[in-house]
Amino acid sequence: MTRSSLVVSTLLSLPFALAAHAAAADAPAGASERAAASAKVRASIPAPLEPEEGKPGLGFAFEGDLVVAGENSGSVTVTVDVGSFRDQPVWLVTETVVEDWAGTKQTTEASYWLAQDLSLVKGEWQRTSPSRFSRLEFVRKGDAFSVTREDGDPTKEMPPADTRSLPAPVNATFGRGALLLFLRYAPAATTNYELPLVGLDGLMPGIDEHEPAVDPAPLAIEVRGPAKWGEAPDVVDSWMVVTRHAGRVSELHLQPKGHGLIAIEQRRPTGIRVVPKGKGGARAVYEDDQPSTTWKACFLKFGHGYHMAVEKWIDGAIDWDKVFEHDVSTGSVSKDWKVADLRKAYVDEFLARSKHRPRAEADALLRMTLATGEQKTLPDGTVVLATHPEFGGNIFHFRATDGIWKIVRIDQ
Repeated sequence: MTRSSLVVSTLLSLPFALAAHAAAADAPAGASERAAASAKVRASIPAPLEPEEGKPGLGFAFEGDLVVAGENSGSVTVTVDVGSFRDQPVWLVTETVVEDWAGTKQTTEASYWLAQDLSLVKGEWQRTSPSRFSRLEFVRKGDAFSVTREDGDPTKEMPPADTRSLPAPVNATFGRGALLLFLRYAPAATTNYELPLVGLDGLMPGIDEHEPAVDPAPLAIEVRGPAKWGEAPDVVDSWMVVTRHAGRVSELHLQPKGHGLIAIEQRRPTGIRVVPKGKGGARAVYEDDQPSTTWKACFLKFGHGYHMAVEKWIDGAIDWDKVFEHDVSTGSVSKDWKVADLRKAYVDEFLARSKHRPRAEADALLRMTLATGEQKTLPDGTVVLATHPEFGGNIFHFRATDGIWKIVRIDQ
């Protein structure tokens, strides 16, 4: 096997979730104590009714910027209002996530009807991109939810919807809005809680066929109390809460009074943030057909070429002379080879292993690769990106010549 074949065999093998790296010890002990504390908070939540004349309503809203791998990647909006369902008062939660990055726009919209204690009653969830449309409708029926699911390519004839039953604890909930409502009425004292969740994640389409099964455990909530959020000079006081579920660990920073959301810092996988609207910075523009003026643009050009099977982008992202020089010096390829031989071996392997993904799926995978990778700059200006083992575990070396960045080396 040539070195190019060996590299490609592990390059960008990208299972999306990192649940395997979540140790059971992460969650605080005492499940019964957490459940009892949670029940007490849920019992204290007021009925979601319209306020008396002249008094403030119970609803609230949050608008923020989605930041991934240090770049503005879209927006997050959560709105909570009051309403009714089957003649009972309910919380009406709407959530919208717009992912707009590297040329792809994907929108996820959801509406949840929650009982007074935040138990999920019914809901709708929809994700739209140029190459995929997915929709869920779900409603509580006894000890389970009846879920109708549509999923397919919107440019082709959609397959028929299917309906299934999804068992769930009677007090299970779902969504970011439900968590924010819970924390809004939780006391400020440091305490551990948990919220049982409806396993809707398992019915929502992923971006990679290797995603693990849904975690049946409840969402673990750890109130840590007073903290700080932001970078000088924009540092603010906050009330910090840590959540853990399905391998994901997040820090939520909320206002000390009223517990309105300030920001979310995802700690596992790293590199994903939700910050106040306007704090996410300017959007970067990437053009794969143009010379790469940053190392990140070069990585994306290569990644798009690999995932989407576009030879010219793979070819344009790599400095074949430098890769050849390195591979010959390490004995990875024969010194009798020519640069053209090396290029052909690499490109043929990349194209053979490509899954011909649509742009939105490729972007989502590459964004997670950047978010979870470790980057450093060497004294000679070379930028090194070490991808997480769950995302290939390879090391890319990027170097600029006359302002144009290319890959000069790929290591395992």
